[in-house]
Amino acid sequence: MRLRSELIIFFLIISVVPLSAVVYISYEYSKLAIRESVMSNLLGATDNTGNVIDNWMDTRKDDIRVISQSRVSLTTEKENFKEFLGTFEREHRGVYREFYTLDLDGNIIFSNIYRTGNERTENYFIEASKGKISVSDVYKSNTTDAPEIIITNPVRKNGEIVGVFAARISLENLYRIIEQIDIGKSGEVFIVNQKGDIIFHENQSLILLNNINNNFAVREVTYEKNGINEYVSYKGENVLGSYYWLPLYRWGLIAEKNIDEAYAGALILGRVMVEISILAVMGVIFLALVVSSNITRPVKSLEEGALGMLSGNFKAIPVSSGNEIGRLTEIFNSTASELLDIRKKLEMKIDVANKDLEIKNKELTAANEELKKLDELKSDFLSLVSHELKTPLSSMKISAEYLESDANIVPADRKEILQIILRNIDRQTRLINDILDLSKIEAGKTELKLDIIGIRKIADASFENIKQVALKKDISIIIDVPDNLSPVMADMEKLIIVVNNLFENALKFTPAGGSIILSAKEDADGIEVNMKDTGIGIEKEKLEKIFDKFYQVDSSSRRKTGGCGLGLSISSGIIRAHGSIIQVESEPGKGSTFSFKLKKG
Repeated sequence: MRLRSELIIFFLIISVVPLSAVVYISYEYSKLAIRESVMSNLLGATDNTGNVIDNWMDTRKDDIRVISQSRVSLTTEKENFKEFLGTFEREHRGVYREFYTLDLDGNIIFSNIYRTGNERTENYFIEASKGKISVSDVYKSNTTDAPEIIITNPVRKNGEIVGVFAARISLENLYRIIEQIDIGKSGEVFIVNQKGDIIFHENQSLILLNNINNNFAVREVTYEKNGINEYVSYKGENVLGSYYWLPLYRWGLIAEKNIDEAYAGALILGRVMVEISILAVMGVIFLALVVSSNITRPVKSLEEGALGMLSGNFKAIPVSSGNEIGRLTEIFNSTASELLDIRKKLEMKIDVANKDLEIKNKELTAANEELKKLDELKSDFLSLVSHELKTPLSSMKISAEYLESDANIVPADRKEILQIILRNIDRQTRLINDILDLSKIEAGKTELKLDIIGIRKIADASFENIKQVALKKDISIIIDVPDNLSPVMADMEKLIIVVNNLFENALKFTPAGGSIILSAKEDADGIEVNMKDTGIGIEKEKLEKIFDKFYQVDSSSRRKTGGCGLGLSISSGIIRAHGSIIQVESEPGKGSTFSFKLKKG
């Protein structure tokens, strides 16, 4: 590492590390303070909203107490009572939907909207008839489809309960008050009953139609708990939620705020901290560059002088100071002049010796590389050929010995044994022919008998060669070669060898039930031939080697599938002789596609 780099790193370490620690600690403390502030504000909003609800509901209950305890409620003059109730309706416009009185049997004996009926089974009537003020559950009005509640209170005469006074109250005014509470753009306030049904929401279509008792805050508040926490809302969003239980009405008040918005201050603080840190680091780097430059400039001059001395272009280094580096520069200049004289004399002698050594070294290297290649080829050839020859020879020997040892072999068995011998002879013949073909290709002696031929004819000929093998292995062969495809200029016999080899390769590595598609298409440049299979595929790092002679995809494939790894190498050589190349695309488990392009005839 260069001295200047070391100095810069040193400055960065002694400044950036402490700075980063200070920034990190400050950010963590600030983030904690912001978090606590956000939670406090949200809790405050929830408490304030709860107080608003309590105050509003207390006012309604006070109104009902005043009316039920007034003398007018006992009068038989219904018009006077109705006029008295009208003052409350006008004072609280839109709050009271109906005032009515019930006898102790639950019959409605007075209603300012002339309604009749019996409510003796309702809980709010039962509690009021026992002497308690009662608030019903929230329900939706049959006439307005708006959320309402009923508040009831006993009517007493001479200390005895003689009836029940009830008021049907719209909650829309209360909802409008709650909606004015600001908890941010993403925040929402809603109220649930003890079952988890929404009884207040800014989206009134959810009221009493959506149960969210699987929400964390809803579960907590319906267990009559108060608190604040981070959780996933009923909408599936990460939120900070505050929940507050209103025991008098069995309501749960919940205020939620999106986590990102809730902690936006912390995120902004983090960005500011990062920006400040970046500016500080840039300042430190600038200072380090300036200081290190002043320190290393004289050293750099010495380095350049030393390099110049090595290259033979040494020039005396100017002495820029009187300190230790300046004195070192003077000594260096003097020593360098003496060394250059010695060097010139040695270089003349070394040049002569180097030229001789260089020539001999190149000759030895070339010979050594050639020997290595020959040795590798010999080893591969001997190993593969001995294996491929030994196996059929052993089979033929066993078959021949069996024929010789038993004179009473039935004709069918004798014919089958002779077929085994013939197949092994054919196998040896193919191996020898492959080796001879490969030798011609490598020697550049491949002779092409070019003619104008159709790809369809080559495809049909190759299909005839392999269709029985494909049928036996339960592999479907599809020939997708248009009849109107332009012909190509090529050696038909050689191309049949190429397509045969590609078919045989695909058949080896495609499992039963798979398929092989031989297709061809035409463009302005020529005819492209593709063979696609659904076989085991080839790993990416092995794709470049599959056209090497004697190469097998894995070490055990030769034993599993047969062959000596010459087919693809021969095919590649034939296609190269036609002025093209074979390309392959493959992925393990998804098959392989071999393709090459030929010139039009």
